[in-house]
Amino acid sequence: MPLLGLLSTFVACGPSGISLSGTATVDGTPIQKGKISLVPKANVNSPTAMAPIIDGEFTIPAASQLREGSFDLRVSITADRTPKAQLTFLQGGNKAAVGTAISQALKDAPPSEESFTSDLEVTGSEDGIQLEFKREPEPKKRR
Repeated sequence: MPLLGLLSTFVACGPSGISLSGTATVDGTPIQKGKISLVPKANVNSPTAMAPIIDGEFTIPAASQLREGSFDLRVSITADRTPKAQLTFLQGGNKAAVGTAISQALKDAPPSEESFTSDLEVTGSEDGIQLEFKREPEPKKRR
């Protein structure tokens, strides 16, 4: 009988949360580096769950203790701050040229972080979730 008591204790201590895994894309392109977080809405008895996104894939393990319910889904993309164009250092005295070069370098650099939000209803463990986000087109500038 002591073995049965030990076995039931072991089973009760195992992970009892929900696991989720899948892919995350923006405009059809996998998110290279970022994070996903699920924040429970009011009256949902679950902790917040977070996981990294690497090469478009994420896994929230059962050990996170995620429970069923409604969640605010937040996906953040972390971009490398390597600008597309190198800033050329100009000789002092030509403030207009320096200002133009700095402005172009800032324009070419990717944002340090970009975020997307949505709602997600969690009803049980699931593999193969596809999270697809689209960027809003930038409004046209008036002249």
